[in-house]
Amino acid sequence: MVHDYVEDELSRRSVFKSEQFLSIDYVPESLPHRQSELRTLAQNFTTLIRSPGRTSHKFIIEGPVGTGKTAVAKRFAEQMVQAAERREINLHNIHINCRVNKTAYLVFLRALREFKPEFPRRGHSPEELLQMLVEVLDEEDRYLLLILDELDYFIRQRGADILYDLTRLTDDRLNAKQRVSIIAIGRRIPFDEDAVDSSTLSTLQRNILRFSKYGRNALYDILKNRVDMAFEKNAVMDETLHVISDIASERGDARYAIELLWRAGKQADSSQVSTVVPDFARQAKADTHPELRKEIFSTLTPQHKLFLLATARQLKETRSDYVTIGEVEEMYHSACEEYRKEPRAHTQIWEWVQDLNAHGIIDTKRSGSGQRGQTTLIGLSDVPAEMLEHFIAHLLDSKEL
Repeated sequence: MVHDYVEDELSRRSVFKSEQFLSIDYVPESLPHRQSELRTLAQNFTTLIRSPGRTSHKFIIEGPVGTGKTAVAKRFAEQMVQAAERREINLHNIHINCRVNKTAYLVFLRALREFKPEFPRRGHSPEELLQMLVEVLDEEDRYLLLILDELDYFIRQRGADILYDLTRLTDDRLNAKQRVSIIAIGRRIPFDEDAVDSSTLSTLQRNILRFSKYGRNALYDILKNRVDMAFEKNAVMDETLHVISDIASERGDARYAIELLWRAGKQADSSQVSTVVPDFARQAKADTHPELRKEIFSTLTPQHKLFLLATARQLKETRSDYVTIGEVEEMYHSACEEYRKEPRAHTQIWEWVQDLNAHGIIDTKRSGSGQRGQTTLIGLSDVPAEMLEHFIAHLLDSKEL
């Protein structure tokens, strides 16, 4: 008789009630320790509802990974839309991840398709898409709160022209209604003074809300909130939450804390026990590196991952702090052969190096005087090479991402 592993797994008891509440995409109704940031945004944006069309707002949210920037922006935008609906104002909010939508064209197309879902993907310039977006908003008397997430990554790759385009939408129209407001999110937005005029730059730099890292107590409160939603009653020991809070407080990173909590729960299920004990949290830490984030790696192509695998293997093999792009390229060809993929040309690989550096996954620098000629050196500062190798190999083997 063939053993049914799926039914076997489904029949087991789990410490989880609903894992969705531990997803990085889930935004809880309550955001512990971010009430003041929500209030600051409300104080700055409510004129959009009190006097629609009179003015628009541009705001920057900056802070380290896992400090609640995206969650606060999404929750605030939802509250703005609800308040507008109660007053019969057509306000829409769109959240666009600029790490996924990597060009101004894709950003503007995503915004336009909010109102014209069937709009064709090809045949227009970014400027035309933006103009059509304004025309739709005018014709239908709508307003837009546009959240541009991970804009710092976008600007490092593409420059800051997108900010200029969005902040100068109605310059050529006398007394035109202001239809588009912006919240830009990033670790630190690199303003380009050549791309953004001085008045816009001054406005943006004045409207910056900086998020600090979460402390140990704040992380505990966040975890307690998620436990109540995601786990069965009394499944997680309070001591386990304290252990996770202590671990994650080194970085002040709530996403890392929540991932540790989820992995600790998985350890309990794997061990077929009904309680998530502190040792499961410690094991989760041993198995997880805070830089190996699914939300980052989910945007990478299989070829990116093969190149990362080659980088990790070359650094591990040579035991060096940096290796040359040529050395990694040779290892990459071997990895492509192993996984039966066609290797890409050097020009494409050079683009990947820039892309992965902008993601913060690899470090790059130019070679010094000790080497003949000038070449790009590649290193890893945030994660051990062996750990990255195992992580990428698992993704490639399991096709998890």
